[in-house]
Amino acid sequence: SVREAVVSTQSTGKKTISYEDRDEKVVKVTRFYKLTKLKVPKPIADRKKWAKFGDCATDGPGINPANSMVGDDVFLTLATKKEQQEKKDDDVAEKMAKMKASGQGMVACRICKGPHWTKECPYKDTLGVALDVQQEEANAVKPPPRTPGAYVPPSIRKGEPQDSQTRQRDENPTIRVSNLAEETSEKDLQDLFKPFGPVSRIYLAKDKNTGISKGFAYITYNRRESAESALSTLHRYKYGHLILQVEWAKPSGS
Repeated sequence: SVREAVVSTQSTGKKTISYEDRDEKVVKVTRFYKLTKLKVPKPIADRKKWAKFGDCATDGPGINPANSMVGDDVFLTLATKKEQQEKKDDDVAEKMAKMKASGQGMVACRICKGPHWTKECPYKDTLGVALDVQQEEANAVKPPPRTPGAYVPPSIRKGEPQDSQTRQRDENPTIRVSNLAEETSEKDLQDLFKPFGPVSRIYLAKDKNTGISKGFAYITYNRRESAESALSTLHRYKYGHLILQVEWAKPSGS
């Protein structure tokens, strides 16, 4: 049995003393209740006015510890998709680090170089197309040699590239990336394009008045192979909420 008595009541709270039977002993329990005022929805306020029933029918206002128990507050925290993706990426990175430390073999995607099988690559519909085109160009049949005395255009004389655009690429391996977000910075482009090779210059087009990105930039590499790798990998690559468009920079005046 429980016998409870209110000792004192103030504007900020109240103090109660009760005598409870615990392990065949009568224990004196002192409780302090803090009174707070909260704004709740109208249906909740209306429920507080309902008459008590059952074992609590004769109880006064408030909670009777003899037949009621108050649990801890449970707060619901909803995680956003971005937080879930970051947690998933952290878990993958942790697993990769453990595999590397243990010396186990690691699977590398042929398209995006990620730690998964090529057939399970999420970019196989975008980057995979660029990879197939690159392989077709590498396997293309070379044109037959020129016959002596035949007319040779100036653009391909003395072993020069077959067109002016290709010659410009060799002299200045610059690619143009478009469809960038307004908040993109030079540091973001450096982090995105530097893994493919040394970058000699990055030009991000910005508005003169606001300083906001115009949505395109030029990346110049020291080596043509680095520019080709960046172009084939990042063309139609999902960056943020946009799909990048990467192509060779056209010569000046064209």
